[in-house]
Amino acid sequence: MTGRLLKESAQLARELGVRLHTHLAETKDEERFTLEHFGMRPLEYMESLGWIGEDVWFAHGIHFTEEELKRLAQTGTGVAHCPISNMKLSSGVALVPEMLKLGVPLGLAVDGSASNDGSNLLEEMRVAYLLHRLQWSRQAPSAYDILKIGTRGSARILGRDDLGQIAVGMAADFFLVDMNRLELTGAQFDPKSMLCTVGLKGSVDYTVVNGEIVVKEGRLVRMDEARTVEKANLVVKRYISHSGA
Repeated sequence: MTGRLLKESAQLARELGVRLHTHLAETKDEERFTLEHFGMRPLEYMESLGWIGEDVWFAHGIHFTEEELKRLAQTGTGVAHCPISNMKLSSGVALVPEMLKLGVPLGLAVDGSASNDGSNLLEEMRVAYLLHRLQWSRQAPSAYDILKIGTRGSARILGRDDLGQIAVGMAADFFLVDMNRLELTGAQFDPKSMLCTVGLKGSVDYTVVNGEIVVKEGRLVRMDEARTVEKANLVVKRYISHSGA
C-alpha cells in the first residue's frame, strides 16, 4: 500500500466515522525498510500519513521505543498484542509492562490463522501470561491484568464502550465456564486468574451473544458441528490436491 493510499484511507475513514487498523512495528525488517525508504521509523511514518489517534489501533507493536510508547499513550492510539503469532514467527516480545505503565490502550488478539493456527483467544491469554512471566518476572502483568487486557482493553481499542465487562448497560455478550470440572479443582478460589494460571483446555460451557445462547453445554446450537467439520475437511482436501502439495 502506497503512502498516498494510506493517507487517503485515513481521510476517508474519518469522513465515514470508522476506525483505522494495520500491523506495525512487528519486525526489524519493517523498521529497516521505513528508515531506508522514508528516513523515518514505522510509527513516525504512519503518523505523517495521519495514522495516529484514538480511532487508530495497530497489531503487534513489538519494536516501539519508549518515546514511541509515550506518543501512543498521549494520542490514545491502541495496540493489539498477539503473543502466539509473535512467538511462532520469532518476531520478539512486546513491551507490555511498559505499555500498561504508560497507559497505552492495549488489547489482546490472535492475529491471522496463518501465523497462529489455533486462533483461540483463551489460549492467547494464558500464553500471554506465561510469556511475560518468563520475560519480565516480577514486572510482568498479573493474570487479572491479562484478563482485563483481553476484555476491557480489547473493547477500548475497538472503540466499543458497550462491551468488555459485565455491568448494567453493557451488551449481553459473555461466556460461562462450569468450575466443577476435575481439571479446575482448586481454581475456584481465584476465578479472575484461572484462565491465565490454569487455563481452559476445552470448550466453554455456554456462550451468550446479544442475550441469545449460541453455545450450550459446549456445543454450537445453530449448526450441525459434525456435518460442518466433514464439509470443511472435504474443502481442505480439494484445495491441497489442486495445489499439488
